[in-house]
Amino acid sequence: MRLTAAPHPTEVRSIELPWGVCSYILKRSKRRSVGFLIGDNGLQISAPLRLSITELHSIIATKSSWIEQRLKQWQARSKQTVPLSSLLADGKPIPVRGEPYQLETLPPRSKAMLNPWTKSIALPTCESPAQRDKAVEKILKAHAKEVFTHMAAKLLERQTATQRLPSFSIHLSSPSSRWGSCNSKREVRLNWRLVHYPPQLIEYVIAHELAHLVEMNHSARFWAVVESLMPDYKTPHKALSKMNPAEVPIL
Repeated sequence: MRLTAAPHPTEVRSIELPWGVCSYILKRSKRRSVGFLIGDNGLQISAPLRLSITELHSIIATKSSWIEQRLKQWQARSKQTVPLSSLLADGKPIPVRGEPYQLETLPPRSKAMLNPWTKSIALPTCESPAQRDKAVEKILKAHAKEVFTHMAAKLLERQTATQRLPSFSIHLSSPSSRWGSCNSKREVRLNWRLVHYPPQLIEYVIAHELAHLVEMNHSARFWAVVESLMPDYKTPHKALSKMNPAEVPIL
């Protein structure tokens, strides 16, 4: 019989910082440094097994300003977004490209579809909420791939004669903390949940990742490429910083 190590437990603790009491989730692991993450449940800290709480709190104190700023951003995002499953459970409209789509039920064995003319998502009767959520997600992902591909093609039409982007491929992803990414293989990965957001925000993320095809950094040259593709990028850039990539915008 093969034995597996038990997972390291987590605990909720708190610390008094200059700006107030800060609660955090502490996870111990076989690591050498302390890691900080603002996740779905707030501040999460990973620490070495043998690091004392006194030593840990000294380290946390040095990150006080960073923690305060990130927690404020997290709290702001939490007020503006909600899990897709919550919308479906409450029977509320589903945002698709920034517009409300109603969920409609079809007879069994009917073909599920997203109709942009009637602003509806129709699918056959589901046996459970989990099945329904999965079916809606599948429809949204298919629509996202279509929308993203079309928008990327339109952005390429704005290329200048001196700045031609190399060929690339578009893929869907579902990270909980980022909108998109681009790698050395010229694979542009876009968070499928962007399909919930208004076209301007989707367009900005695509322009941002396309710019990384020629500048794998955030230098002045990179932002110049972004601006050449989307001159008014600053407004959506600011708006997305207040949103949660793992959830859906509240209409």
